[in-house]
Amino acid sequence: MVSVEVIQGPDKGRVFQVREDHEALIGRAEDTLGLSDGTVSRHHARLARRDGHWEIEDLGSANGTFVNSIRITKPSRVHTGDQVRCGGTLLVFRAAAGGAPPLDVDENGRLVDASIVATLPSSEDSVIIPTPEAGAEAIDNLRILYQLTNEVSSIFNRDQLCQRTLDVIFDVVRADRAFVILFGPGGRLDVKAARSRGDADPEGAQPMPVSRTIINEVVRNAAGVLSSNAMRDDRFSSGKSVHDYGIRSALCVPIKGREKILGVIHVDTRVGSGTYSTEQLRLLTAIGMQTGLALDNVRLHESAVKSERLAAVGETVAALSHHIKNILQALGGGTEAVEKALARGDAERAAKAWPIVGRNLDRVNAVILNMLAFSKPRQPLLEAVNVNQVLEECVELVASQVEERGGALMTDPGDLPAVPADPGGLHQAFLNLLTNAADAVEGRDDGVITVRSEFDPLTRQVVVQVIDNGAGMDPEQADRVFEVFYTTKGHKGTGLGLAVVRKVVDEHAGRIEVTSAPGEGTMFTIRLPLQPGRRGRSDETLSP
Repeated sequence: MVSVEVIQGPDKGRVFQVREDHEALIGRAEDTLGLSDGTVSRHHARLARRDGHWEIEDLGSANGTFVNSIRITKPSRVHTGDQVRCGGTLLVFRAAAGGAPPLDVDENGRLVDASIVATLPSSEDSVIIPTPEAGAEAIDNLRILYQLTNEVSSIFNRDQLCQRTLDVIFDVVRADRAFVILFGPGGRLDVKAARSRGDADPEGAQPMPVSRTIINEVVRNAAGVLSSNAMRDDRFSSGKSVHDYGIRSALCVPIKGREKILGVIHVDTRVGSGTYSTEQLRLLTAIGMQTGLALDNVRLHESAVKSERLAAVGETVAALSHHIKNILQALGGGTEAVEKALARGDAERAAKAWPIVGRNLDRVNAVILNMLAFSKPRQPLLEAVNVNQVLEECVELVASQVEERGGALMTDPGDLPAVPADPGGLHQAFLNLLTNAADAVEGRDDGVITVRSEFDPLTRQVVVQVIDNGAGMDPEQADRVFEVFYTTKGHKGTGLGLAVVRKVVDEHAGRIEVTSAPGEGTMFTIRLPLQPGRRGRSDETLSP
């Protein structure tokens, strides 16, 4: 007795029983295995038992007869679990001895198949190949792979990549459950993404298990497996988990990277939904290959990012340690001078040396504050702020330093409305600009720093300008002045001050511009909006 079920086509769900001493004629005009599919010929194929084996023969049909996706041109033997396609109809074949129905039937009378239908190696040959009877499907599968390749090529997060892969799988493969499972440390299996359809995973249920038996089979042979019913597959008979989980029809394919298997993709469905086809196995195997290559790219990206981070940390440590070392040397010199003066009882000399200590302590404090301000993400605590008042406090702190260097500090405050701002952040930004200007005019007999503020009614912005008549900068220097660790001061600068200024201005949805030219000084202009809100960074470099 042989049993055949239609799993695709207009007659899906019908089950035919054929006695071993009879032959079955398949076609639209046949009684034994009559189909209503218009793509099936009137006399399409013959199924008969010869020499103890079942054979199928094409009877000159218009659309051909295919066994496991291979077109037959002569009588061909069929075995338990083989899939036979006639036109647009797909049938599953199962033979058994003894005359009893060989296959279980579910509560709806549908066949429960019980065999591996096909396996497919995961390699460069695992591609979608159009066949005469499935050309449109194969072309559509190629489109799916092209779309998946384009999308995952720009994903550099492992979890996002696995989730996107499941999105594609659920779009193109009928599934009740689907999993992307990767190997973790020590060969541990980690479910990186899981998806279910309908009531396959009731609310509040535990994560759905996946059979390790099937996974081991796929990994061991580096081949995808299509099982019509894993519960009754002899190859999986030793795996209790398969029976416990009640998997009926399953696709499981390796996720193969460039050098090794990284995990598996597992898809299964209830018997009531039919069984998978070899074309679906071929598609999922190709998806597994693409996912493996994409995961390799994620690993390479993570490795590159890690290397860049280590390089950035090394650069940061080198830049800051050298700068702090110079400050500590100056601080040590000042304290040594104070100690010698006190040892001699020379209070006047000690008083003259003490400012050296104070200035270098201020420099260390400024470096630490800039490091914290730049590295720590923060949301400004906005309140109504009088910008002129903040500027006045900063000017008082820098005035003595400018005078010691022989320069002059002039202010030209305008009539300003209060702006929503973080006073602490503005204080640090203004102080960094003033300190930068003081360094620029150092050594000049006519060094002048001008601090100006005004309100622009057209743009409804408060405008603050810090202007110096120092050496100025060429266009290349001006373009890079806000880069982290870029400095024109040599060993005297950390390259953090102006980077912090830009970060503070960005946090206030403002703009900062620099206008400079060699020998003509530099002007920094900050624009702060009256209405809070993010407008994105828009710092500009201008040349007069």
